[in-house]
Amino acid sequence: MSVGSLLRKLLHKNADNVNAAATKYEVIEAGEYTLARCKHMYYQYLFEGSNDSELNIPQKLVIEVVINSLRKKEQRAHAIPRLPSVIPKLLRSLRDPTSSAKDYVAIIIKDPVMSAAVLKLANSVYFNPVGAHIDEIDRAVVKLGIQGLRSVLSAAVMQPIIQRESPYFSQTGQRLWVHSLNCAVACEVIGQSRQLDRYKVYLLGLVHDIGKITLFSELCKQFKLNETADAPGHSAFAPTMKKISAHLSYIIACDWDLPEDICVALKQQIGLHQHTELTAYGHLLYQANLACEMYAVTPKSHRSKLAPILTEFKLPKDLWNTLDAVDTQI
Repeated sequence: MSVGSLLRKLLHKNADNVNAAATKYEVIEAGEYTLARCKHMYYQYLFEGSNDSELNIPQKLVIEVVINSLRKKEQRAHAIPRLPSVIPKLLRSLRDPTSSAKDYVAIIIKDPVMSAAVLKLANSVYFNPVGAHIDEIDRAVVKLGIQGLRSVLSAAVMQPIIQRESPYFSQTGQRLWVHSLNCAVACEVIGQSRQLDRYKVYLLGLVHDIGKITLFSELCKQFKLNETADAPGHSAFAPTMKKISAHLSYIIACDWDLPEDICVALKQQIGLHQHTELTAYGHLLYQANLACEMYAVTPKSHRSKLAPILTEFKLPKDLWNTLDAVDTQI
């Protein structure tokens, strides 16, 4: 059985409140936080400190090559690894209330990469503040608990794709990674109150920017291979990412054979505008993503300015505190 088939089976629709999932919602902007303004602010944040020089001919050619390459499924496969086969098994186990730490260990220990990630996180300052070294998987699993294991799971899905150490923008890859984790947590917190499947919405938030992440990584690689005297600036990345990243996220989700609710929700983010009608999952993603983008660009001391987002979107009042607690040091 393929990874996609297992994920579909794992995240089947029976786990949802059917009425909640089937309800249609309308895109309503949160006061001054319009879609256009938020997108502009977030891209300024992603490429903070970059130059705004015009594209030269070699840079334009690189962008064209990357776009054409990612349009072809066989070439996307080289840019985007398949989901690790252990992930659906672990997700299924984490959803099963009868599963125990022993069950998690049995799954994790079969995958060397996952085992190493579990041990690394269990020995991090966040989960192990006293610094007592843990070198056994069973002790690490107990130390991490379900939330920690899902953080490791997140890393296993996304880290092979995210280019944290960019030759051009050292902070962009890391910021995209943190935003993905924040959006996953926000989707779960908000989705729980709306009676949507918690693991499905977590996965939705986690992968929603996979198109943006892939484009950034591929552009970095190709600009490096075709390096010229002029380093690429904001204009070499942001316009292309704004234009096609949402569509690319949807295409990659289809390549991965993710559940239909997730694919539909991602498709609905393409060309999103005021009064667009969305499914429950599409609406959740719109709100969680915009909230997390503004959380990222707003200093903690100015968060009171974000009150319209919480109020008009009917989001949990402690959402920012929840995101502050997200451990991103995986």
